Amino acid sequence: MACSCCSIKVLFIVLICSVVFFIVSLLLAFVAFPDILYSEVNKATRLDEGTEQYDRFLDLPFPLTFKVYLFNVENPDEILKGTAKPKLSEKGPYIYKQYRHKKILEIDEDEDTISYTQMETFEFDAESSAPLTEDDMITVLNPPLMSVYHLAEGFMLAGAVDKCIRPTFPAGYDEIFIKVPVRHLMFEGFNFCRNKGSDLCSLVNDIVCTIASTKRNSDILADYSLQFSFLNYKVREPDGKYTVKRGLDDIDRLGYISAWNGMKYTSYWGDGTTCSEVRGTDSTLYPPRITKDNEFYIFATDICRSVKINYIREETYRDVDGYMFGTDKNTLQPSTNNSEADCFCTKQSKDVDGQNSCFLDGVIDMQSCFGVPVLFSFPHFLWADEKYLNGVDGLSPNEEAHRTYLLVEPNTGTPLKGVKRIQLNAVIRPIAGIKSLIDTTKAVLPLLWIEEGVALTEEYTDELHSKYFDKVQILDGFKWALIAVSALLVVIFGVLVVRKRFFNNTGQPDGL
Repeated sequence: MACSCCSIKVLFIVLICSVVFFIVSLLLAFVAFPDILYSEVNKATRLDEGTEQYDRFLDLPFPLTFKVYLFNVENPDEILKGTAKPKLSEKGPYIYKQYRHKKILEIDEDEDTISYTQMETFEFDAESSAPLTEDDMITVLNPPLMSVYHLAEGFMLAGAVDKCIRPTFPAGYDEIFIKVPVRHLMFEGFNFCRNKGSDLCSLVNDIVCTIASTKRNSDILADYSLQFSFLNYKVREPDGKYTVKRGLDDIDRLGYISAWNGMKYTSYWGDGTTCSEVRGTDSTLYPPRITKDNEFYIFATDICRSVKINYIREETYRDVDGYMFGTDKNTLQPSTNNSEADCFCTKQSKDVDGQNSCFLDGVIDMQSCFGVPVLFSFPHFLWADEKYLNGVDGLSPNEEAHRTYLLVEPNTGTPLKGVKRIQLNAVIRPIAGIKSLIDTTKAVLPLLWIEEGVALTEEYTDELHSKYFDKVQILDGFKWALIAVSALLVVIFGVLVVRKRFFNNTGQPDGL
């Protein structure tokens, strides 16, 4: 009897130990292991000197893909005569490899920030662009000439400027529509404002060209003439001083821009307005543990503003599951019922009727950013008012092909792939004093659209698997094995205790 009692006590103690082991296994599986994993992810993703993440932050280990699509104007004569709306054909993509290098200026440990400037370089990718080349000829609206006309219109000097400014352009580049090599539109550029003489025209040109020299797309040459290009400003100098969170104190703030050029607000969209607030990331760095409820802002100096992206769907890229975030139909719409109360309503550019307009119906006036009347939209007027699409022929908006999006691995915050897409447009309309525009068709004319993208190579998705998913799989296997063993012990010793306590050695209940 004493031996039996002792046996039951031993089994009961072992059962209690098994239950404790089971509880500890659950705590390890669902609390400790995730905390360990989170800690390792945090260490791997924050901007800490001497880490792979920090080195990748300074120099992306592979180039971004920069694609340019130009709109060839098929019927320039008919447009100027006012007998037809613009007929466009898209040419592209002209593909460039885009390299980024960051120069660290300061690390503030108290604020947990790192400040840097960033230089970009571009290399034409002839193989990926083939059969297209930078020597392809394309017919486009003459951007610097039209900009000069718009500047002069504000001073009631358009007629005088039309007579005086054209001789400062090279032969073939002095018309409303010009046929030029693609390279002269991209980075190489073409010359204008080569002002000579000392007559009245020279004085007018001096005034106009001095103003034009301050604009983003103009470079001043050694002889003080100007050179226009769409993209050379991107390699001329850094696009500002960024101050971003390192994620050491608060991993959820990793990559967030706390200041640009030392300020939390720009002046492009009014002082202290929500439109001018510097928000979000530069699109290359995100915190771990992202949920579908997250919303992100991408701050883009190309358009002098932040753009919001929201969750769209789940998607798999190279066997890695990710969350896709992107723009939608509300991105370039007014934030209030009264569009004129929206801070993106600057009314600096004139619409096709020559009236200062808010636009804000899928098209944004960028004059406060570019310094000239340029309009920003998504490619092919995606989600814009139908009047823009109906004003030209040759466009086919498509959400998948023309939206901006980010596909991010949610556990680590690793961008798997993503693209920023913008389209630049100009208004063509009659301008008082410009004879060649008297009868012109009125339209918002697309000039080009750009896709700036990144996609992880197989090497880096394999690295993500080995450094994260493989470890998760091992931990998961160990977790469930631990739970299974501890649960099995509880069941085994529980059955033995019950059998010893309530049944006799014959297998019958005691007392029968």
